[in-house]
Amino acid sequence: MKQIITLILLFYCINQVSSQNLNHTIINDTLNKYQSINEILQLEKFKNKVVYVDIWSTGCVHCIKEFEYAAKLKKQVRNDSIEFLYLCARHYNTRKSNVRNIKNEKLWEKLIHENNLEGTHILMSNECYVDGYRYKFENKYEGNLHWGFPMYMLVDKNGVIVNYDAPRPSQGESLLVEINKLL
Repeated sequence: MKQIITLILLFYCINQVSSQNLNHTIINDTLNKYQSINEILQLEKFKNKVVYVDIWSTGCVHCIKEFEYAAKLKKQVRNDSIEFLYLCARHYNTRKSNVRNIKNEKLWEKLIHENNLEGTHILMSNECYVDGYRYKFENKYEGNLHWGFPMYMLVDKNGVIVNYDAPRPSQGESLLVEINKLL
């Protein structure tokens, strides 16, 4: 019995140490505090910073594949003037739209840890998710807008979204050029 308890404590300690090494903030917006992306961008940690926004879903294979490239990108732009914001679309129970999907919330946290995603992570309310699409629709952005997951935006140091259809992390050099213009 002592061996089992010792093993459990050992696994717990290892998990705590590995979690502490990851530089991230996780916010599960269960109270629908953030009704819009602009409200999120007003958080103190984003003041006077360029923000790269990644809007993704736990069920999106393409979104998860991009995480690999995001890690490489972060190594190339190590700079105190940029923040990475990951907004995950919350999936409610499809039969009862106001019932949270706890299984998806656990998967969201698991994917953050498995992919060592440094940055700020928010599991968005439905209102905030719809707001993301409103941005693209209302702003007369020229070019072919991407309307599915993943979706990326670039925010300047004044908190203004300057690119509603920013390059993906896998687009490497073109994304670096866009970020460097804002830094």
